[in-house]
Amino acid sequence: MQKVILYIQPQLRNTTTTQDFVRVDLMEEELISLTQVIQDVSDIDKLFTDYSRTFNLPASKTNNKIFKHWYNPDIEGFDANVFCESRIELNHLHFRFGKIQLNEVVMKFGEPSMYKVTFFGNTVAFKDKINEDQLSDLVWLNNFNHDADADYVRIALEYGKDFTIDSVAYNDAIIYPLIAHSQSYIYDDTGNTNNGLNISTQSTHHQQRGVVPEDLKPAIPVKNIIKAIEEQYNITFKTSEFLDSAAMTNLYLWLHRAKGRITGDLLTELSNTTFNCTSSTSNCNHYNGVLYPSVQFSNGDYIFTQAYTNGYEEGFKFTATITPASSTIPYSIEIVDSLTDTIVASANNLLGTQSHSIGYGKLQTNTLSLNESKRLFARVRSVDPLTFSAALSIEHSYFDLALGRYDYSLTANYTSSSSSIVTSATIIITEQIPELSIKDFLNGLFRAFNLTAYVDFNDQIVVKTLDSYYAAGDTFNITEFVKTDEHTVGEALPFSNVDLEYSEPKSILAQTFRSMNNRRYGELNYIGDASKKNEYKITLPFEHMLYERLQDKTSNALTLIQTGSFLDDDLNPSIGQPLLFYGIQRSSIYASAINFLDSTRPETYGALCPNGTNYTLNNYWMPHNANELGTSTTAPTYNLNFGSEIDSYQLTDYGGNNNSLFQTYYENYIVRVFNKKTRIFKFNAILPLKVLLNLTLDDLIIVGTRAYTINKMSTKLQSGETNFELLNEPAALATSSSSSDSTSGSSGSDSGG
Repeated sequence: MQKVILYIQPQLRNTTTTQDFVRVDLMEEELISLTQVIQDVSDIDKLFTDYSRTFNLPASKTNNKIFKHWYNPDIEGFDANVFCESRIELNHLHFRFGKIQLNEVVMKFGEPSMYKVTFFGNTVAFKDKINEDQLSDLVWLNNFNHDADADYVRIALEYGKDFTIDSVAYNDAIIYPLIAHSQSYIYDDTGNTNNGLNISTQSTHHQQRGVVPEDLKPAIPVKNIIKAIEEQYNITFKTSEFLDSAAMTNLYLWLHRAKGRITGDLLTELSNTTFNCTSSTSNCNHYNGVLYPSVQFSNGDYIFTQAYTNGYEEGFKFTATITPASSTIPYSIEIVDSLTDTIVASANNLLGTQSHSIGYGKLQTNTLSLNESKRLFARVRSVDPLTFSAALSIEHSYFDLALGRYDYSLTANYTSSSSSIVTSATIIITEQIPELSIKDFLNGLFRAFNLTAYVDFNDQIVVKTLDSYYAAGDTFNITEFVKTDEHTVGEALPFSNVDLEYSEPKSILAQTFRSMNNRRYGELNYIGDASKKNEYKITLPFEHMLYERLQDKTSNALTLIQTGSFLDDDLNPSIGQPLLFYGIQRSSIYASAINFLDSTRPETYGALCPNGTNYTLNNYWMPHNANELGTSTTAPTYNLNFGSEIDSYQLTDYGGNNNSLFQTYYENYIVRVFNKKTRIFKFNAILPLKVLLNLTLDDLIIVGTRAYTINKMSTKLQSGETNFELLNEPAALATSSSSSDSTSGSSGSDSGG
């Protein structure tokens, strides 16, 4: 019998100091059973983790202190909605890290007598953290905010825009791909020169037609969304795994939150403005971090990291003063905490050429004003362009706790170096990102690429494809520990077919495809050789577009330009689910040039635009459902279609071998479980400690002359009694591996996935 030891880290109550793990008391007669599953053949689209059946803990003095007063709703004590960090040891050797959830308290004579709890593996902690938060809650993404003027859109369409954040370079962090939200482009090098949607570079009317800035919307790399999730929730996805792979390199999310053109106020963030200090040198130095590193000022950013210093309580006030040039344009002033993307002070519907000010913080009071880190900046909003000058003021007072009086205060004043700051169209990423929960976004990614995740010993989340997960396992021969006198054999999959698809399409070409083919574009329906009629369906929470390679309207020759049109079948702007696509940057060597026009688009469909400045673009970002263009004979390496479709650019299906999502990430697993020779074998075993501590779900199991992968295993930790659900491997592999040592692993690179 193994000795099970359970440690729980108490919740923080009335303290910010991390608590030490406490060894809890267990019921002596209670056997704790732990179930482990990474992907269950009967529920293939869900992420699983270690979990235990509910077990009991005695209401001992130690345990009562951890679960303090939860049974009494009138006392603020233990919070059962928050899982506790925990770990399990077997004979004082590490077995699992995870979380403990309190489910129920058994009361006797008004006092707790027993606690019912459940243990979960660490991946559940991440799901608990993100809860129902939305992509728009990922404030780190606002590092990529930008002014959407014509020059910016043109350059982002041509080359993409790079950013540097905390000394880390993010290349092509913003692109404006050739996906039109309200129109459908044409290309005609000799005719249709009076059509405003003709994007050819032919000189007739080329200053009144082409791609105009308002036609396009930005896109951000999915990798940067993953980074924002890490920053938001203080987690780490392990590097060099799938989320860093080539399949993710140029995968983008289109910032299409509402129908039609991007809307919103004109806005200027003063953190992007240069300010000059007009106060004394010492006061200015104070806020440049020279004298007191806890408070800093850099251009329009005020950074505060401390509210108590050497027996003093501190008061701070940050004030923004705006002086507009116009008396007729209404505007608003906001002070924003960029760490939480929260407006902490605002003044709205201001008017006139006189100065208006707002402030945030407390001054000359015997209370802490800012008792946590904040990074403040001011911004100005207006409906029409507004020209203004700005002034910022930072005041700082010290209250001597020992003497009970204010010791001193100081002020630093700053004025903008320009008196002609103008509000402009600023893209705030969190205001433009599609409405989707973080949980659904990640689930969609995991289901698209058939990924699995677990937490390693370094508390990093490891994300792998299912194939690579199984390929990394070892081989264990456990024949001597298995009760071979009795086992059961059952069917592997209770379904006749698996349907993999995207959400209902809302863009015109994808809708047309569905009408003509009676299925969604990119869908795959894998039908097994079975008489049962149960279907297992996976529907991604993403839009899937069919892109168009333009033809010259006069010559009918194919151009090298591919575009997308987010119109419905009535040619009106449409909105669907969030769109993932691969961004392909076309260069002048391979691309047909397009005409970009610094102008505005008339409401009349296809009408010529007002005269503007035109640019010939030999480079531009193009949308695609594959990560590269490939050739007429070689398919791109990665493809967002589940099934085999005709490639929209090369116009071939590659004989079905097009590296689709199914072919690359699902086929090995699905074909195997649908194989008429595949069964689920259920064995009972008594595993010694040396096996329990080393066996993981990616390992290959040998029983007798057969090899198996683990579908699910449940273990009574004290006794080592384990119930296995195993999927049989090909017979040849089992025979060649049957002599493997039962207690030390060997490579399992041939395991199926």
